[in-house]
Amino acid sequence: MEKLCVCKECGRVIDREFIYCPWCGDARMDIRERNSMDAIFDRIVESQNQYRDKRVESLLGRLDELDRELSTLALSVEMHR
Repeated sequence: MEKLCVCKECGRVIDREFIYCPWCGDARMDIRERNSMDAIFDRIVESQNQYRDKRVESLLGRLDELDRELSTLALSVEMHR
């Protein structure tokens, strides 16, 4: 199996698995393939954003709990003085 190919834009030898030529930046994919890859990356970004938002909500909830506990402890200390 051949692992090298020639870039159709600049003519340099590149790895067949490269998506872009490292020399000239030409895409080795046609428009249909690029659009498909864009859709895949868009889904990945959206998934990461959803995970981050859920994680932030979870952390904010935990922070509120800790704030309430700290207030309770501070009040308890004041009452025992």
